[in-house]
Parts: sequence; structure tokens; C-alpha cells
Amino acid sequence: MRTLFRKLGQVGWSFPIILALLALCVASIFAIASATYNNPDLRDAAGSQSKYIVVGFLVYVALALTPYRILVRISPILYAVGVLLLIACYIPHIGRVGHGAKSWIKLGPVGFEPAEFVKLFYILGMAWFLRVRENQIQKLSTLFMALAFTAVPFILIKQQPAFGTASVFFPVCFAMLFAAGARVHYLLLLLAPVVLGTVLTYYWVHVWDKPVPFMKTFQVDRIKSFFDPSLDTKNKGWQADQAVTAIGSGGMDGKGWRQGVETELGYLPKNTSYNDLIFPVVGEDFGFRGAALLIIFEGIVLLWCLFVATSARDKIGALLAVGVMTMLFTHIFVNIGMTIQLVPITGIPLPFVSYGGTFLIACLAAMGLVQSVWVHRKNFERI
Repeated sequence: MRTLFRKLGQVGWSFPIILALLALCVASIFAIASATYNNPDLRDAAGSQSKYIVVGFLVYVALALTPYRILVRISPILYAVGVLLLIACYIPHIGRVGHGAKSWIKLGPVGFEPAEFVKLFYILGMAWFLRVRENQIQKLSTLFMALAFTAVPFILIKQQPAFGTASVFFPVCFAMLFAAGARVHYLLLLLAPVVLGTVLTYYWVHVWDKPVPFMKTFQVDRIKSFFDPSLDTKNKGWQADQAVTAIGSGGMDGKGWRQGVETELGYLPKNTSYNDLIFPVVGEDFGFRGAALLIIFEGIVLLWCLFVATSARDKIGALLAVGVMTMLFTHIFVNIGMTIQLVPITGIPLPFVSYGGTFLIACLAAMGLVQSVWVHRKNFERI
């Protein structure tokens, strides 16, 4: 019992990050309420988000008090369970289609997206794998094994299709390999195909206007609209164009809560404005100052993860913090970037702000894992 109170004390000492997370979650309630204000089908979205926040923080505290080494020890089992859950999404009467993707599992009254939890299982599994390969971390074989370890959930999620969610895995793989001490010139092998693929995509899709065999038509159309936003602003490029318009129309101080014309009149698509396109809602309602404040709080969360990584008791703890930080950074960068035409529009939510029970709980669980690294930097067995 004394050990439990000591751990709770360590959680209490990190109250600034808890306040930052709570501020983001409260902001999500206001943003979602604004985005769904004139949508009768989603009138309970903000209330549901409040319930998810409570559950998420309970999971956060539970994981913060759980020694992260125990979770890493059982991570191969968690990884295998995650893969089985992704496969179950394709099984009739178990898997469910949501927003055009086979990404949901429905068991009685409970529905969830396995991919969100699989990201966390993957980070735990990668930490375990890199610990096992610690003495061979600079070998090329370790890189290929890590890529294979990453490719399994990536392919299963991409085929749903949920390319936005799948795209998170390889940046996490790259960052964790780098933090573990893999050879930099080997890691550049991961970046070379990305650069080459980007250039080839530009010419293949935009210049030569050819179809991409492994991509859906709507995905190719999004890429075309990204390279040329004026190509089809009334159809395929509608979301990107209206997102930029909403953010710009908010000015410095915004129009006020629930006063955004783009949101209220449905120019921002009602089926995504409370989720993937939540940032334009914040920008229109609260202006540049509100959007900048939101980014600052997201940045505080990332910096906390980095600080914990440098303060970790061992390399496993540091790897977990780096993995969570990279996962959250990828979500933040892509989500905000797609609303200002920095990256193509894709289905990826904003951590702690976008609507979604599974995603919010998974994000808070990931931060609970980082908190566990912070709490257990002390050896409580010897206190």
C-alpha cells in the first residue's frame, strides 16, 4: 500500500502534463459541440466524448501505476492479439464497416476500432524486440526484421482501407530504431523509398494522370487535389478548400463559439468536421490565437514524452516514450497539415481533440504508458 501511495505521489508531481491533457480534452468537448451544433444525428457527441474522457483518464492512471516492464514482457502476446483483432475486422458478423472501412469490431453493445489499440501494442512489441536484439541493433538483419514486424499491422489496416491510420506505423518504427542505436545509413534506406515514392507519385498521378493499382480511386483523387488544389474545389478538393477557408475566416480572434459560418452551414462536411476536420472548427471559432494555443498544448505533450525519454530508468522506458511521442506527432502533423494543404487529406484524427472513444482512450492509455516510465524511474522495491 505504501508503494502505491508513493507511485501516486509521483503521478501528482507531474500535474502540469495532466493539466495539459485535461485542457485538450475540455477543448475537444467545446469543439465537438460546435461542430455538431446543427446536426441532430450527433447532438449527443459532446456528451459521449465527456464519458470517454472519464474512462480514458481512469485507464491513464491504471497504466501509470503499472510497471511498464510487465507490459513489455507480455507484449508479444498483446501484439498477436492485436493482429488477430485486425483479422477479425474482416470476419462477417464480427467486423463492421465504418466510414467505408472494415475497421470496427462489434461485440454485443460494445464497438471499437482495434487499430487504435494495436498502435500501442505495436510500440510495446517494438520495445521488446529492440531489447532482444540489443546486441545486434546495428546489423542490417535487425532492420529487416523490424520492417517485417511493422509490415503486418500496416498491411492489415491499409487493406481496410484506413491508410491514414496505417501510415503511423513506419515513422514510429524509424524513430524507435534510431533511439535504440541502429546505424543511421541503414535508416536512410527507409527514407529513400519515401522520397522516391513521393517524386514518382507526383509524376505518375499529377503529370501523367495514370491510375495507381494498389490505391482506391478516392485516394488517388485526394492526391491529385493536393498537388493542384484548384483542380476540383467543388468535388474532390472540397474538404481541403473549405478547411483552409474556415481557418482563414477565423482571423486573429475567431468568430466565437458556435458562430462559425463554415461549420454551421455545413461547408465543412458534417460527417468529418467533428472528427478529422476538427482543427478548422477550432480555427474558425477561436481564431489564430485559439488554434495556436491548441498547438502549444499538443507541443507540451510531445515535449513531456521527450523529457521522460531522457529521464527513463532504462532503454526500454526511453523507447516506449519515443514511440508514443512519434505516434502522437505523426497524428498531429498529418491532421493539422492536411487542413492547411501541407499534406493530402486523409482520415487521421487529432489526438485528445477529435471525436472518438476508441481513439481518445488509446491516446490517454499511451500517455499513461509514458507516465509509467516516469513513475517507475525510481526503484520502489528498494525504497
